[in-house]
Amino acid sequence: MQMVAQKFESFQDIKDEEYRYWDSLSPAERIAAGHQMSVEGYRAYGSTADGRELKRVAVRLQREPR
Repeated sequence: MQMVAQKFESFQDIKDEEYRYWDSLSPAERIAAGHQMSVEGYRAYGSTADGRELKRVAVRLQREPR
């Protein structure tokens, strides 16, 4: 993949280019990119994306009827 530097005149031009880029991808490519960003986010905090470090606890609370 070749990287190309671009100069933009305004922040709105940057956002417009970003929207054009994501719109050019297929839905499957956007989902794959979202998954990859999620994996990288977990990795940045020292976790893996497979959920081994995630701890979930289920608690059932029972209330008295009113």
